Amino acid sequence: MGSGIFRFMKFGVALLLAAAAALMVASCSDSSTSTDLNNRLERAVDEAMSIYGIPGAIVGVWCPRCGETILVKGKGDVETGADVEIGDRVRICSITKTFTVTVVLQLVDEGRLGLEDRLAGFYPDIPNADHITIRQLCNMTAGLFSYDEDETFIRTFTEDPDKVWEPAELVALAVAHPPYFPPGEGWHYSNTNAIILGMIVEKITGKDIASEIRSRLVDGLTLTDTCYPEETGIEGAHMHGYVGGEGEELTDATYLFNPSGMGASGAMISSLFDMKAWVAALADGDLLTDETQSQRTTFVPGDYAYFGIPVKYGLGILSCRGFLGHPGDGFGYTNAAFHSPDTGTTIVVFLNKAPNEGAFMALTLFEQLAEIMKDEDLLVQNSA
Repeated sequence: MGSGIFRFMKFGVALLLAAAAALMVASCSDSSTSTDLNNRLERAVDEAMSIYGIPGAIVGVWCPRCGETILVKGKGDVETGADVEIGDRVRICSITKTFTVTVVLQLVDEGRLGLEDRLAGFYPDIPNADHITIRQLCNMTAGLFSYDEDETFIRTFTEDPDKVWEPAELVALAVAHPPYFPPGEGWHYSNTNAIILGMIVEKITGKDIASEIRSRLVDGLTLTDTCYPEETGIEGAHMHGYVGGEGEELTDATYLFNPSGMGASGAMISSLFDMKAWVAALADGDLLTDETQSQRTTFVPGDYAYFGIPVKYGLGILSCRGFLGHPGDGFGYTNAAFHSPDTGTTIVVFLNKAPNEGAFMALTLFEQLAEIMKDEDLLVQNSA
């Protein structure tokens, strides 16, 4: 592996939790309700950290009926013992797809692209390009192989972490494999789709997807901690990200991989309050026309599971328990950002460990937090 970049740390879960410092910010009109709710939310976070051996967590819950609960717990840097801070940045991984697809849908609103346009109009050499539509790329029904499942990519990504990947290079790895199914005849989560969408944006606008995301979305919403990085590091205060399965040594993966390997499917960085603002704008439809937002939230028919959790998938957006948003996993981070337009409730989860066993911890924790809110009868529909 790598060239001396790996840093191995061995810490027991009990030691991590014992050393963890926690910050909780809470407000609610009913103090007894607030105390009970905050205790339940904190117990859920503590339990997840204990079960999965997570060094640090930043979790925010905002609800019109109970104000906000923010939990900042554990270690942001295991080696130095530095605590997690509320403003720490993280790699948001696949939440990046919500930005990429939003740019695509804004081009639809501008009349520069159509959801039924064929991929062949942009990249005719991709298999099934005559039959794959922009809609299918956005909602994961195109059938294209996900390049990050390719053995050559996996080996190179880990053995040469500084390698700069070109989007076309990632697509070439994907199309060397047979499609999962003919276009429109199934659903399979594929990072290749977002890479191709980023390439299409560049063909239409003459600017790369990073520039379009920055000018259209990041600057427009004043997301000061959010960026599409071109280099391996993370600027400013940040939680370190770790990988490791149950009982394994933790490996600091924060600086191990060049984000170009995830590109338009998962390269971005953000913070808690930026994510709160972003996912609310995303779910409420503030970024698109009503018609295009309606198309975005038309979900693929059928029952599908994301890491074993029942979900519905739309155009670069996921529906789970009545919330809209997206999870993200990789680079040593596991995240989830969701907002309910009906109730005005927002839940953001940042965890600084991505386990080798493949459990999607942040989405699971989001589900638990949403269930607590429902059980407390706090998910009440907004009045018109």
